[in-house]
Amino acid sequence: MIDRNSGKPAPANHPCTGPLASHIGGFSTLLGRQGYAPVTLHAKRALVADLSRWLEVHGISLDKLDEGRLGQFHEAHHDKKRRGDVTTSQQLLGYLYDLGCIQAPPRKADLSPVGELISEFERFLRSERGLSPATLVNCLPIVRRFLVERFGNDALSFDELGAADIHRFIVRHVQSGARGRAKLLVTALRSFLRFLQQRGAIATNLAAAVPGVAGWRLAHLPKTLPPEQVERLLASCDRGTPTGQRDYAVLLLLARLGLRGGEVVAMTLDDLDWECGEIVVRGKGQRLTRLPLPTDVGAALADYLSHVRPP
Repeated sequence: MIDRNSGKPAPANHPCTGPLASHIGGFSTLLGRQGYAPVTLHAKRALVADLSRWLEVHGISLDKLDEGRLGQFHEAHHDKKRRGDVTTSQQLLGYLYDLGCIQAPPRKADLSPVGELISEFERFLRSERGLSPATLVNCLPIVRRFLVERFGNDALSFDELGAADIHRFIVRHVQSGARGRAKLLVTALRSFLRFLQQRGAIATNLAAAVPGVAGWRLAHLPKTLPPEQVERLLASCDRGTPTGQRDYAVLLLLARLGLRGGEVVAMTLDDLDWECGEIVVRGKGQRLTRLPLPTDVGAALADYLSHVRPP
């Protein structure tokens, strides 16, 4: 959990107390599925914990939590208020509405063209797609923002809507966000554009123009390490043990010669030319390349072959 005053991790022995204590785990799981980054999840959990303690101190039961109580809480904690706290509060209300812990209040009708279309889209998502209020809290604001940015106060002329409008909106809003949030944005847009085509507002399948968000496994890892980190990695090998000697030799091959892992695995004793000080690398497509064998790499290999590798 993050301390909302310092921004640093709060002590582990500072549990959530109050009427929301039993719901903070499920709420965090929901947000995690929606793609929030870990640091954002910590901040949101911290807000819920603060709100739960505030409800406990003031003797307010969970079924009495509503927009008004949230306003009082934010006012009392205005010195701690962070960007996104109001959104987190709305997400929490939607989650609690889904659970039936609190009663959803009637909303004022938005009779603007954007408001009426959003209401129609919301009814579609509820009845046709079966989406929950907690999911709608995240999805509908994206669609509203898209419509407002594209049309402003003008009429909603969807015959003027094109793929370029969609791409510009996505580029504006995904550059600084987490990958999971970017996926939520494109999913919401794709669903809305399909809805527009289904009701006849657009003739072309603009949903196909919404790009996907790449989520390759381990894509967050750096492609390379700076020299000082490479040296620290090499120094971390305990060369007083057989495993450490092996790891040191393998890491030197990777770091000094820039080899791939598969190229190291494919090496044989015959690939080492000690007299010429060269090593044969078996690359892709059965391609063989001769590279000079640096002194430190040769010494590490000789040490491994002499003292560690079985006869």
